[in-house]
Amino acid sequence: MKSVTALAAVAIVFFSGISHAQEQQQAPLNYNSSGMESDAQNSIVSRDAEIVENEYKDLDQDGVADKLDHCLNTIFGVKVDSKGCELDSDQDGVFDRLDQCPDTAPGVKVNVFGCEGDDDSDGVVNSKDQCPETPLGTPVDKVGCKLIGDSDKDGVNDNNDQCPETPAGAVVNDHGCEPVSFVLTNIVFDFDKHNIRDDQQPILKKDAAALQALKEDEIILITGHTDWKGKQTYNLPLSWRRANSCKDFIVEELGNKADSIYINGKGELEPVATNRTDEGRQMNRRIEFKIMKKDQVPADARLDLPTEMVKQ
Repeated sequence: MKSVTALAAVAIVFFSGISHAQEQQQAPLNYNSSGMESDAQNSIVSRDAEIVENEYKDLDQDGVADKLDHCLNTIFGVKVDSKGCELDSDQDGVFDRLDQCPDTAPGVKVNVFGCEGDDDSDGVVNSKDQCPETPLGTPVDKVGCKLIGDSDKDGVNDNNDQCPETPAGAVVNDHGCEPVSFVLTNIVFDFDKHNIRDDQQPILKKDAAALQALKEDEIILITGHTDWKGKQTYNLPLSWRRANSCKDFIVEELGNKADSIYINGKGELEPVATNRTDEGRQMNRRIEFKIMKKDQVPADARLDLPTEMVKQ
């Protein structure tokens, strides 16, 4: 009986040792007594890379692969750029889908709706407001200043309105005129002169005031013309000088920027009427103002009066 008990004890010790050895062999996958990465760990990293590469290609379905996407949770259906982020076309910090003023000028401060502010709440945005602290409720003109008489109710003070009888409801520019892209004026010049006569200045100012505001890619071209009296070698420089005088005038009187105005002279070469009558010749002695794209400026137009056209 004692021998049987002893054998049983030996068996228990033996199998316990086997069980303990098995437990030692079943170490965790990330266990490595030598401190080195195990094959199991390496396989996990490799598997993660495989998942990102092959299974999670474009989680937000914006057309940009996740590995290139800087904005991984873009709203479904929203247009994105090459980096997978929502578009902000005018670069004002407000996404296009939220931007209520999508054509804000560069550098202008905007609110959460993408629109420029109006600090004095007069209806004129800050960048165009020449009177930025107008008292609340004060009627103002198009540049944010208090109205001092506005006979035709177009939002332009009578003392600044070059077209004081604009029809009710008409859209006008800052000079109170319905904007156009082409103006022809037949102001009278003295013989052999290019300066603007005093009695012709109001006419020229009113005519040129109708020009619409320029966009960033536009300029004004002023072209001078004469009738056929005299030689073309005389008429051509004269037409250039008259065009240049008109440029100087609208820069001074209407605030146009000189670097956005080109001049040209054609002399007698482009008549619009017969030169055989006084009336026809008067029509041919004209100045034309035309708004055009910068890339359409004639090759012979200049910003300044050419030396050879200056009167000697």
